[in-house]
Amino acid sequence: MSIYENDIVYINLTKGEIARKKIDKAIVDAYLGGRGLASHLLLKNLPVDVKAFDPENLLVFATGLFTGTGMISSSRIHICTKSPLTGYIGSSNGGGYVANELYKCNIAAIVVVGKAPSPVMVNISDDVVEILNVENIWGQTTSKTVESIKGIIGNDRAHLMTIGNAGENLCHFASIMTGIGHFAGRTGTGAVMGSKNLKAISVHSNRKAHKSRDISKVVSNYFNTIKDTKFYKKYSTVGSTYLVTWADQKGAGSAKNYSDVKYRDIEDTAWASDEAIVTKYKGCYQCPVKCKAEILIDHGRHAGKVMERPDYEPLISWGSRSGNSDGVESVYLHELCNDYGVDSIEAGNIVAFAIDLFERGILTREETAGLELTWGNIDAMEELLRQMVFRSTYLGNVLADGLCSASKKIGKGSEEYAFHVKGLSMTAMDPRGFKATALGYAVSSRGCDFTYVYAKSEYNISPEVALLHYGTQNAADRLSEEGKALMVRRSLVRAAVVDSIGMCKLPYLSMLIDIDYKIITGLINDVCGLSLTEEELFVIGERIVNAERLFNIRSGATSKDDRLPEKFTNEPISEGESKNSYVDLDKMKKEFYMLMGWDSQGMITENKLKELGLEKVSNSQ
Repeated sequence: MSIYENDIVYINLTKGEIARKKIDKAIVDAYLGGRGLASHLLLKNLPVDVKAFDPENLLVFATGLFTGTGMISSSRIHICTKSPLTGYIGSSNGGGYVANELYKCNIAAIVVVGKAPSPVMVNISDDVVEILNVENIWGQTTSKTVESIKGIIGNDRAHLMTIGNAGENLCHFASIMTGIGHFAGRTGTGAVMGSKNLKAISVHSNRKAHKSRDISKVVSNYFNTIKDTKFYKKYSTVGSTYLVTWADQKGAGSAKNYSDVKYRDIEDTAWASDEAIVTKYKGCYQCPVKCKAEILIDHGRHAGKVMERPDYEPLISWGSRSGNSDGVESVYLHELCNDYGVDSIEAGNIVAFAIDLFERGILTREETAGLELTWGNIDAMEELLRQMVFRSTYLGNVLADGLCSASKKIGKGSEEYAFHVKGLSMTAMDPRGFKATALGYAVSSRGCDFTYVYAKSEYNISPEVALLHYGTQNAADRLSEEGKALMVRRSLVRAAVVDSIGMCKLPYLSMLIDIDYKIITGLINDVCGLSLTEEELFVIGERIVNAERLFNIRSGATSKDDRLPEKFTNEPISEGESKNSYVDLDKMKKEFYMLMGWDSQGMITENKLKELGLEKVSNSQ
């Protein structure tokens, strides 16, 4: 079996109907799977004028090209919908075991439409797909939901995708849990799931995954290549937490809602990076890196509890971004986000925004219902998080719609401190200190974050390598804008390919940093028995990126949305390693559009659409 032989399952919750259709081989050839497949299904089937919470909105869950093949680190599930947070493509990627379980059930993707009359779950067991009423568990957290559903279906071995309270209450940045400690977040996919009265999808198969090829040597070689990198030991012991202090050290951190590029107590916020507190290492299905872990809280009010170790960006959002020096409390707040089913990065960043407004006198005590929203006030931060999840107060309800919407409603100049692109909040790195990252923030189709582009080359290659691949040695200088348009184009396309084959970006892009596509092309050919060239694979990646761009254009996006907050384009950094740096975005953006084959306004040209085979989809609605 392979993705070419699997089905797409179509579920209409309004009608209670389920249909299975064999996937079209031509679609796999053109889009691979995962992110590419989900984006294609969304673009092709979603009417232009549908809003995020309309029953007609689609929610697509797609497995990758490598899912079920036995390739390590390839059990990612990609979820696409129209985002309630941005109004554009809502794209999210989750780990765990559920993708591989879907593969064993001969399912390449699930497409959900409609709204159930009362809360339901979808239960998948081998060839059986059924809709079950779960009205009695509506209101439960994600952890309690998992426990309840396993009891309902009588199967403790099932793997689940669930929402918590945030998704039920249509918090615009609600996430979907894809396994214990694994979440598909950022763009509000959980809120769309909640709008459909869909509490969970449970998947279990008694079959063994049938592998069409023996790839044991390929797997062994790939693992050894990863293991030989300088990053392997760090990620396999402390995960990404070692990066908590990194941006600050470069003079480009995001302390106190980007008020400062360095945080005086940054070392204290990195408490979770201590290897000694790990009680158990964890990972996704067939992943030897095991970047996840359970950690023992060894001091403070949570002493003695075991919690999931966050990645570095949530630790920054709830730490230095919010003026909080207590790393233990950052872990606790992240754990709370997971249980409520809300994106921890977005939630922490929005709390930091609210604190910033309160400290500046823009938010009053009347508007905060008496909350003292001062930097690092843990009790106030925790309470505001609950208010957002349950929409229980004026401020909580306003903030639950996301930074962009909240700043417009609050007014009084608050827009100046709402650091977002396309409605998605900016992540941990100040773009003035990383110019390729800055351009990536601006042009990413899902909004402002690093992982959708992954322009890590700008601080991890030599000038000689930069000259070879990007035409200038200065591309290796993170503060230079030379060569960054080409770097972002290649990085954006590469990230789309990795998401579409279902591989984790951490070992491939954080460790290997494969610039010229040789490794990934070889893996695809060896694992799937294909004969793609690097150039052909690049075209597939381009098609995926342009399909997402086309979806956004249909939804009203223009080049004005490919922007950065004015702080980063007008105000140079005043101190540290990145002193005097700011972003000349227009120059880089103009070059990027040209390299992408778009016009000067960022619109995809007819020639580019024809080149990528998107002209029929473009004219279909």
